[in-house]
Amino acid sequence: MHEELPAGLHEVSAQLTRARAQARALPGPPSMLPETLEHAYRVQANSIRAWDDTVAGWKVGGVPPAYLDRFDDKRLAGPIFARSVQRVPTDGAAADMPVFEGGFAAIEPEFIFQLGATRDEDRLFIGAEIASSPIPDINDYGPVAVICDFGNNHGLLIGAEVENWRDLSGPVTVRCMIDGKTIGEKRLEQPTADAEAALAFLLEAAGRRNLDVIPGTFVSSGAITGVHEAEIGAHSHIDFGDLGSFDLRLTKALPRP
Repeated sequence: MHEELPAGLHEVSAQLTRARAQARALPGPPSMLPETLEHAYRVQANSIRAWDDTVAGWKVGGVPPAYLDRFDDKRLAGPIFARSVQRVPTDGAAADMPVFEGGFAAIEPEFIFQLGATRDEDRLFIGAEIASSPIPDINDYGPVAVICDFGNNHGLLIGAEVENWRDLSGPVTVRCMIDGKTIGEKRLEQPTADAEAALAFLLEAAGRRNLDVIPGTFVSSGAITGVHEAEIGAHSHIDFGDLGSFDLRLTKALPRP
């Protein structure tokens, strides 16, 4: 049985899911955001139950440094829904990834795990998370707002598999270009170290929060080169060096039927 949300937090959940379903930007976050991460995750869980889609995975993001003295967790999590997951087109075309017009939109190159029946069977892919929310400047309102709004996730793009990823040695340079300009670049001496730490956080959180992390679940492990804000129509080329590259284009999210 799910614990009933207080009326104010139920309204936070309703406002956010309604805005997402209508693909409508909000002027700011709901006025009664919770004070704690625990209550924010309760809002998130309520919204997941209300959302007409299946959870296919979980994104992991960082708690901004300005909030680390207020909260114990250094990372946060949010759901990735099945309809928002795409594979990089095999013909080399740019994948169309929808974001909220008038809200927040960003591109984040990331390593993506797909969980196996055992940890030895986990697979790793290059890819990108599309962060988007009806709340403009959502990150300015801190991790509580982000957690409440599905972790600020609105898409997952999965690229090439990293074969034998446990044996991968550095360096690997990851580069994100938007509209022909390099926006972010990072050289990884230990390519999967941060990704594996993010996965460990998610699995521990799943145990505490009774999250489904069945085989096949995706885990997007956090922005490598940064959270790169972009507008509808932006074209991005993301390069993981010898591990592969791909292109995406931000498109306008449409209301759900």
